[in-house]
Amino acid sequence: MKKFLAMLLALVMALSLVACGSKKDDTNDTDGDNSAEPVDQSLVVLENVVDWGETEPYRVLVQKGDPKGLLEGINKAIAELTANDGALIKEIEDKVASQETYTPDAVSSDLPAAEGDTAASDKPVLVLGTSPDYPPYEFFADAAMTEYAGIDIEVAKYIAESMGMELQIESMNFDNLVTSLSNGDFDIVLAACEYTEERALACDFSDPYYTDLPPVILVKASNADKYKTVDDINQASVIIGAQKNTTKAMAAADMFPDAANGMVLESLVPTLVTELKNGTIDLLVLDGNVGLSYVG
Repeated sequence: MKKFLAMLLALVMALSLVACGSKKDDTNDTDGDNSAEPVDQSLVVLENVVDWGETEPYRVLVQKGDPKGLLEGINKAIAELTANDGALIKEIEDKVASQETYTPDAVSSDLPAAEGDTAASDKPVLVLGTSPDYPPYEFFADAAMTEYAGIDIEVAKYIAESMGMELQIESMNFDNLVTSLSNGDFDIVLAACEYTEERALACDFSDPYYTDLPPVILVKASNADKYKTVDDINQASVIIGAQKNTTKAMAAADMFPDAANGMVLESLVPTLVTELKNGTIDLLVLDGNVGLSYVG
């Protein structure tokens, strides 16, 4: 009997040891840090890769044939703005540089349509069409996106005041601006627009009022070393982004023909910037100052 009890006690102790050995010590549980390292989404400008040639100046667009007789007054105001080595334009640049910059995720007629209370004014209204996703030329200066700002906006205000008119601003995607101008939805368009033969079929142009820096190519900082030459970019595997119906889209297609078929064209620049950061596109071609605004 004693021998049986001794064997039973030994068995119980053995089972206890197995149970203790299999118990998980919660205090020493190290599943590891599941938090991912932050992804570097900073953007930079590719330097000294492309020579884009001479930069075209920006002009005000009016309906073909200037049926409302606006060009004479517009060109008079532009002459004043650009006189004395562009002294007034430089004042506008300084003002715009001091403003906060906000750009919408979508541009439509739901955005604020008027600059000031045009209904309370006896002045004739000058309707401006623009796309406020293009700093420093057109954007919003407040998070609520109620205050239009930018070089083009200030130029338009000056033109309207010079012509004794009240400015009203209408928002629209850039790629629809020329068509809407032709349809009479606006009186003028200021949206960093250069002269092109295609646009000249649908509208008339003012004298130049501003010239931007040469175009820039934006890239994620982590990928910048991949693109040292034009040949590095001019590959079918490289996805280039640009804004629809812009001269920069045309310039990119001409400069990088092997990559042209795979280009991604979007209506809004903020969409393209997001796609660049997320890796949907590899590179983004923009007007010089615009690209610097999104990098900064």
